[in-house]
Amino acid sequence: MELTRQRRMRQWGEFQTVRSKGTSSGGRFLVVGSYLDPNAQGRRFGFITSRKAGKAVTRNLLRRRFREIVRKWGDHLPKNAMIVTIARWRAHQATYQQLEEDWLKTVKRLQIWQDHTS
Repeated sequence: MELTRQRRMRQWGEFQTVRSKGTSSGGRFLVVGSYLDPNAQGRRFGFITSRKAGKAVTRNLLRRRFREIVRKWGDHLPKNAMIVTIARWRAHQATYQQLEEDWLKTVKRLQIWQDHTS
């Protein structure tokens, strides 16, 4: 799945919508928030890495890893989903594989995972 500009959440209001109207679940290294928007034209993804996660280089690395996880597994989510991935403070200690496992487990816990690709 390609993460085009239209699929990325950039406006603060979009993040607030997921937070206020959606549900979230936490894993060891990250928190995933989701909102199924009936008016959405497609899947939207946002990433939050605060200063608690580390310095700029570390935060950028975490965002790149999150984007790669979404590229790999994003097609298994509903078409009208808005997904926000938030790095926890200990995320910088995790390998890519640990982040991927944690993201998958958290998304499945939110019950938005679809085994078929659509």
